[in-house]
Amino acid sequence: MWVGVLKKYWCLAIVISVMNVQHSLAAEPIVIIVGIDGLRADTLDRIPTVNLQYLANKGVRANMIPAMPSKTFVNFYSLATGLYPEHHGMTSNYPYDRKMQRLFNRQTDVQDPRWWSGEPIWATAEKQGIKAGIYFWVGSEAPVDGQHPSFWLPYQQNKDYAQRVEEVLGWLSLPEPQKPRLIMLYFSAVDTAAHDFGVDSTEEREAVLNVDRHVGELISGLRKLGLEDQSNIMVVADHGMVNLADNRLINLDEIIDLSALQVADWTNRQTPQYAPFFALYGEQALIEQTYAQLSVYSAASTSAGRQNHFQVMRRGEFPPNYHLDHPDRGPDLMIMADVAWSLYASADKSQVLPMALTGRSVATHGYSNLDPRMHATFIAAGPDVKQSQSIEAFENIEVYGLVTCILGIKPAATDGDITGVQHLLSKNCPPN
Repeated sequence: MWVGVLKKYWCLAIVISVMNVQHSLAAEPIVIIVGIDGLRADTLDRIPTVNLQYLANKGVRANMIPAMPSKTFVNFYSLATGLYPEHHGMTSNYPYDRKMQRLFNRQTDVQDPRWWSGEPIWATAEKQGIKAGIYFWVGSEAPVDGQHPSFWLPYQQNKDYAQRVEEVLGWLSLPEPQKPRLIMLYFSAVDTAAHDFGVDSTEEREAVLNVDRHVGELISGLRKLGLEDQSNIMVVADHGMVNLADNRLINLDEIIDLSALQVADWTNRQTPQYAPFFALYGEQALIEQTYAQLSVYSAASTSAGRQNHFQVMRRGEFPPNYHLDHPDRGPDLMIMADVAWSLYASADKSQVLPMALTGRSVATHGYSNLDPRMHATFIAAGPDVKQSQSIEAFENIEVYGLVTCILGIKPAATDGDITGVQHLLSKNCPPN
């Protein structure tokens, strides 16, 4: 009799133990990062949303300061690595590399690890036994130490947003050993609409509401899977955006000749370039000559009582907020326009002001990260995030540390300092 009773309680104890283990596994935190290209920090104040506002009310919202320059590849990779561009190497959307002597190529170099330094968060997670599912994030196509995330896809600009969310939810519905606990998902629609039609345009508003609907689909899917209570959702952007105007144009063709210099981001010299900045590379004598010409022009303008609306900086003399002195890709010379102004240059010097401003975006980014119009959105909500309505602006290099803290993994070396953003979370984070 007693043997039967003991067996019964022994079996019950095993069942309870298994249930506790399953509950423990189920309770492990999930981090889902939604990257919305071009979602300026004030977007939720300008455009009422349902789902993004729900997350902001449930958790925290802040202005996030991008790395310099305030461009997409620079900043989505800073978000992934916790590094400034001087350390992760993506110094522009199409950086120039002195050692390789060529510009970055989107068709071939996205999968070439030589262009991508640092340890992205998905590599940190995978090394420590946490599977990652990365959907179109900048840098995720290049292997790290020969390895990719458990789930990843080559970028497809026109991939349907609902399908993206559906596939992410499919990853999260897998059995526990196969399920990723780090998800990163990217949307580009807001950036595209703002470039083409401007900030505060109907098209920008429609793009924001469209992305908001898909964020709602993600939240609803998590509820159906029973994962909402263990999921920490972060919504991040790479930069802000500002409208341009025809009367805010600086014609560099009248000042300098760029034909003998390498220019980052100018991938097709057959078309004129309108840009917030020019990152220039070349022989020292030519760089010094160009710098002297720009300085003489600036001095003459000042003497005549005119504003330059741009500044010129040499390598090693960038302001402290730039962090651009990468040994192979830091510009030899950088011309930065005032916010909302455009620099213009052509290869053949065929146009002079006034000109037909064809090929220029209605709005753009890339300007000083100290200007609030370049600041990006940060929203976070979940079981490991505090609820607070007043959060000071912080740099995007801190997001990496927040993710490692929530997931309980050891971070790689970064430029961030978790002590500055610890207050966003409801758990203690060990120092970096």
